[in-house]
Amino acid sequence: MEWAALVAGIIGALAWLPTVIPLLRGQQIEGKVISQYANVGKLPDGSEAAIFLQKLSVFVTNKDLLLKRLEIYIKFPESQEEKCRSWTWRRLVFTLPEGSRQVQRRLAIEARDYLAHQTVFPHDQAVVGYVSFSSSHLRDQEYEYVRYVFIDYRDRRKELVIRSSDVRENETLFEDDIWK
Repeated sequence: MEWAALVAGIIGALAWLPTVIPLLRGQQIEGKVISQYANVGKLPDGSEAAIFLQKLSVFVTNKDLLLKRLEIYIKFPESQEEKCRSWTWRRLVFTLPEGSRQVQRRLAIEARDYLAHQTVFPHDQAVVGYVSFSSSHLRDQEYEYVRYVFIDYRDRRKELVIRSSDVRENETLFEDDIWK
């Protein structure tokens, strides 16, 4: 009779493993760029800067991420990593190629579409949104990487690094519907 109780106890404990193991694993963050745009333009203070707009798909594993703030860093070849200024644009104009000419288009996305305005990133679900940031690097040069630091309400940091080589132009979208 004692063996039966022991076996039943072990089986009962094993049944909880699928629930307990994810709690013991660390939270991880993965992501990719869905679309991206870069332009040199004027900031609200009148200074010139390289302005980036990226649409990201972010995936958090094991535990929800409760976002307090998002910091963005960029690294160009032969320069130091630079902390970027994050923006939620209300008025932004980009010069975009349209056939053989360059056309100015105004960005038309809602503030709620920016990742920085998300609070909860549910685990095991993709969250899609925009990030926009500026850099003082004004040379026409491809970046090495962009490093996103997701900071939660306990000031814990999770990093997502996206290398320029990970963003393949033939796999990104040109979103006609966000430009007016």
